[in-house]
Amino acid sequence: MWNFRVVRKRYVDPDTERVSYTYAIHEAYYDNNGHVGAVTQDSIAPFGENMEELRHSWVMMAAAFGLPIVDFESIPEPGYERKEDPVASVLDKRIKEMETGEVEGIPFEQVKQDLEERFGPFDEEEYESQVEAERVEKEKIHIELFAGTAPLEKLVRRICADYLEYLERDRTENPLKYKENAEPSTTPDRQ
Repeated sequence: MWNFRVVRKRYVDPDTERVSYTYAIHEAYYDNNGHVGAVTQDSIAPFGENMEELRHSWVMMAAAFGLPIVDFESIPEPGYERKEDPVASVLDKRIKEMETGEVEGIPFEQVKQDLEERFGPFDEEEYESQVEAERVEKEKIHIELFAGTAPLEKLVRRICADYLEYLERDRTENPLKYKENAEPSTTPDRQ
């Protein structure tokens, strides 16, 4: 599981020994007991492949302000348990990659071949056309629903309402993405 958290980093000036802090949004990764085992080395900016994803990313980041601050020096948190399961193995691999800077991956051609064996031929031009059409449509919707909305409080309420509607649809369409019996939140359980 992952979500966004506010992370505090401590800095000590080597010349004056003066201590200062910075705060930023980072991705945080958890064990099955809810302890943070890793956070991204660098802070994260809102990002999306279309306007809707960008808005949703921003809302998920805003939810971090409602959670306790994570101290960068205390990662992994006390009580964090590494388990020998597929999710933990992937997390351990990502932590090792981050520490060493050696990022491994599966060649695109292998991924493409595996997908075509499973789902049939992949028409890249058709896919790119669909992605572009979706991007243009979501941008149009964004302009119609959000651009020019004032004051800021009304805009934030409107963006949050849009995200909560998306979450309800997503919970119905992708129930395995969410923990059973979890109370509604603004952050899906990512695994």
